[in-house]
Amino acid sequence: MSFIPFRREGQMSLRDLQEEMNGLLARLWHTGVSTGPFDGQDWAPVMDVLEEDDRYVIRAEIPGLDAGAVELTYSGGTLVIKGHKDAEYTDDQRKSLIHHERRFGAFSRSVSLPAEADPTKVNATCHNGLLEITLLKKEASRPKTIKIQVAE
Repeated sequence: MSFIPFRREGQMSLRDLQEEMNGLLARLWHTGVSTGPFDGQDWAPVMDVLEEDDRYVIRAEIPGLDAGAVELTYSGGTLVIKGHKDAEYTDDQRKSLIHHERRFGAFSRSVSLPAEADPTKVNATCHNGLLEITLLKKEASRPKTIKIQVAE
């Protein structure tokens, strides 16, 4: 019995191999982040971290989750986002799935922030599956405008 790692049977040209790899990468990027091989999680939300003059903003996509299903902690310069998305299918339904891309299960994401982030001034909102966390910078680390006086 021969092992063929790709869907096509028989000989494969380099073009066939390239098409197969492109399809594999497209499935990887369009089905959400699967972190299983690296950290044992079934999925993890994708996120962006922005630095503005007076704050840090973290935006994480958590589709299908209510704010109550997510826990935020901030300690030692690290923000941790944890949560769990319950599977919507019974075992019998899972057996009859024809195509499955959505991810379920527990997740945890950590973001290390500079010491300028003020842990006492954190705000988090969730709307339409987008979690937005804002941490203000400490007053001493914010840019200051200095007025230049004209010398006589």
